[in-house]
Amino acid sequence: MQRDAQSEGTALQPGLAVLLAMAGFGVMGGGLLAPALPSLLEPFGVTEAAVGLVLGIYTLSAAISLPFTGLFIDSLGRRTMAIAFLLVDGIFGLLCVLAPTFAVLLALRFVQGIGIAGLIPVAMTVVADWYAGETRLRIMGLLSGTISLSAVVIPLVGGFLAGVSWQYPFMVYGFSLLLALGYFLFIEESAPPDRTGSLFAGARQHFRGLLQCLRLRDVQRVFSHCLILYFLLYSVVTFFPLFLARSHDLHGAAAGMALSVQGMVSALLAWQVMIVRRVAGRETRVLSGFFLMALALGLIPLWGQVWSLGVSLVLFGMGMGTVSPTIYNWTTTAAPEELTGSVVSLFNTVKYVGMTLAPVILGWVQQGWNLHGVFWCAGLVGGLWGLISLLCGRR
Repeated sequence: MQRDAQSEGTALQPGLAVLLAMAGFGVMGGGLLAPALPSLLEPFGVTEAAVGLVLGIYTLSAAISLPFTGLFIDSLGRRTMAIAFLLVDGIFGLLCVLAPTFAVLLALRFVQGIGIAGLIPVAMTVVADWYAGETRLRIMGLLSGTISLSAVVIPLVGGFLAGVSWQYPFMVYGFSLLLALGYFLFIEESAPPDRTGSLFAGARQHFRGLLQCLRLRDVQRVFSHCLILYFLLYSVVTFFPLFLARSHDLHGAAAGMALSVQGMVSALLAWQVMIVRRVAGRETRVLSGFFLMALALGLIPLWGQVWSLGVSLVLFGMGMGTVSPTIYNWTTTAAPEELTGSVVSLFNTVKYVGMTLAPVILGWVQQGWNLHGVFWCAGLVGGLWGLISLLCGRR
């Protein structure tokens, strides 16, 4: 049942706060632990090559489970699955603190990944249930802005806690249990009652409908935008710290602070998406966002002074903050309402694919060329995609 945020005033505030927090927690799978990986080497007696599996096993779990997450959300209900995902995230995250061996830690992370991977799809789906029109776009802006800000803050928190003990970052996942309680208290089931409770009976029909849905032009376009968007984002996240280290002898905290600039700009612009909407339509927002990111990437190797890199980071954040809320909202309107959860889950699967492709493909570019070539190639991808978006938008 859709609601109007302004007419209900503060009645929705606790529930909306829970959804925003869920979205923020949805990026903690890797961001919280990435700075903590070095602290796991000695306690578990593993190599630097092996310790990366703590992140890899989570992304594998997410990639496997997300296509089915939508079926659960649409068939068993948002509320049931939201609480289940939060409990799995919190319980198995806390159990990692007690892991006696590295193998047990990886097993716990695999199960935990199923919980974390479901948080953002549930939050997006419930927002789509609650809101419509401009209100939905505004709330999606809040949601994507929260995700962008969390992606900046969470690694800083993880790095600080890992400096005290390898176990402390895992304890943060325990807050998911409080969110589960908050969801139980403040958010009712938002899916229509006739669409829940038939998981196995409706699975074949569900996937048949989903395949038909994937033939829709809007769904194909928004998934393509998502793939390129997160490819570009992870070209910065992966290679910008290396560029700072090699070209400007800046390491660790400096790289984190630099990346936080684009994250903050992205979050601020996403939160103000309605202002952007007043001066630019959906196609224009997508086009300008990709061109801004392409320009930012292409300029990175050309700046002579380290402070000048801030210009590229701001431009990239502006592009990200323009495109992300637009395609988040677009995803919830591109498919039939009964398949919203499934399409949103696949959207997040595509996001993980983009994140994975960037370091792999651009890693080959770095080996064959250099870091300058990495940013120029990524910028070329963004610019060409902006041009493709322009041509497709006119058809």
